[in-house]
Amino acid sequence: MRDFLDDGVDGAMLDMSHRSRTARLTVTMMVSGLLGYYFGAVAMLAWLAVNAVLESLLVVVAFLRRRGGRPSLVVRLGVPGLFTLAWSVMTTLSWAYGPQAMKFAALVMMFGLLIEALKYAALNRAALLVMAPPPFIALAAAPLISGGFKPWELAVVAFTLLGLLGYMVQTSRALRANALALERAQIEALEASRAKSAFVAMMSHELRTPMNGVLGLAHALGATKLDARQADYLDMIIQSGDGLMTILNDILDLSKIEAGKLELESAPFDVRQLAGQIQKAWNETARRKGLELVLTVTPDTPAWLLGDALRVRQVLLNLVSNALKFTESGRVDIAIAPGEAGGLTLSVSDTGVGLTEEQLSHLFAPFTQGDRSTARRFGGTGLGLTICRHLTELMGGDITVTSAVGAGSTFKVSLALPLAQAPARHGAAAPVLDIDGARVLVVDDNAVNLTVARAILEAAGIVVATASDGHQALTRLLIEDFDVVLMDVHMPGMDGVEAVRRIRAGEAGRADIPVLALTADAMSGDAERLLSQGFDDAHPKPIRPAELLQAVARLAVGSVAPTRLSA
Repeated sequence: MRDFLDDGVDGAMLDMSHRSRTARLTVTMMVSGLLGYYFGAVAMLAWLAVNAVLESLLVVVAFLRRRGGRPSLVVRLGVPGLFTLAWSVMTTLSWAYGPQAMKFAALVMMFGLLIEALKYAALNRAALLVMAPPPFIALAAAPLISGGFKPWELAVVAFTLLGLLGYMVQTSRALRANALALERAQIEALEASRAKSAFVAMMSHELRTPMNGVLGLAHALGATKLDARQADYLDMIIQSGDGLMTILNDILDLSKIEAGKLELESAPFDVRQLAGQIQKAWNETARRKGLELVLTVTPDTPAWLLGDALRVRQVLLNLVSNALKFTESGRVDIAIAPGEAGGLTLSVSDTGVGLTEEQLSHLFAPFTQGDRSTARRFGGTGLGLTICRHLTELMGGDITVTSAVGAGSTFKVSLALPLAQAPARHGAAAPVLDIDGARVLVVDDNAVNLTVARAILEAAGIVVATASDGHQALTRLLIEDFDVVLMDVHMPGMDGVEAVRRIRAGEAGRADIPVLALTADAMSGDAERLLSQGFDDAHPKPIRPAELLQAVARLAVGSVAPTRLSA
């Protein structure tokens, strides 16, 4: 019964009334003109006064709802009912006392009121019972008021009205069923989106764990003595692994964007330095393909801008990568210039295969490439441009493309980034920490991950001890001294979060020992969450050897003897 009387009346119905206010007031004024013309000023003013009262009631109900109040059921159903009642009385009187033109107008308005009732019935079944009877009664009363009907003609009228009533009931059921189906579909789509985000996060974790072993041990193997052929094979393994990580990161970035979890940073960055780094990164690839990679920065380009340098670099990297991928001969030009309305304009032009009008129409759709042969010929997932568009829009900009088949393409990105001051430079360089001899405890339940961490750390002269879960880690910390702990987050028995909580509580001896999280979790906010739970830093898997060693050195500064510092 509650669903019958109260399923969304105070929400969707009031919203619909608010959205249709302009059309409703327009029709009210038109009817006022007709009433004034045919019945005089008194009728017109009375009609305007009635509608002013009704509109005021609607405003009051909407105000109470915005303030968190909940008007009574009588009020919530009564206001729409009063509207239809007033209009129905007006149409009945117009039919009874108006000329032929007014009778026709009244008949049209009666059917309009029935259609309006059906519209609201799609949101709430009670609305049909409140809004439909007045115009239906007015329509039934019209022939009786007119008079002159023979009995059999009245029977025809009654039969027609019964048919109309049956049609309205059937239509309201169909509309309500469609509305409920849409609501269920929206709920299911939301749940599917949440499930997809959870699946992507889980798969990212599960894929990063074995990739940590592949790339970590490949880098460790590269530090050993290899002949030329073995070194080439190893380079291919690392390049393939990096390619797989690029695809994984693209899928993860797209999932973050769709889930609204991608957060942008804001810090000063050097535009020219960023562009120069990208040119250097792709110069060798261009040279191997026999292409020119040219960078042009106009003199009036701002030196420093405020924004997320990592995401600006990601956009430009994707565009340059695409240009080099689809260009067999000629050149690729990178142009950096100030925007027409401030900010920054990035453009990447190539002399590649170009795009047709059809390909341009779905160029920024995810998992889409120019045609079916593109993936086989050039590779890739088709996510790069989709991510570029989303990142550009998140930074308040836009991306456009012009292209012609066989004549290449030009991608232009406009970013509304404010100017920034160059960050202050520190006079003296920070001392470099020599971590040779430092003691590090690595805690991980995965034997391959332990092997990878051991290989990287021992190659830098670090003394490594291991534990397979939180319990073992606490035991070793009680009886041994360590400078830093590298802790996996997800482990059976006792996970890394619980282990860190107990360390900070003093259950492992030294409560302030630096703990660095080694995690395959890569969703937005994961690092911040770990820091809030007691970790001193977080390093993602697959492990990047140089960055891991820098993090260990930074954390060990307060733990390692001063003799390990060198200028």
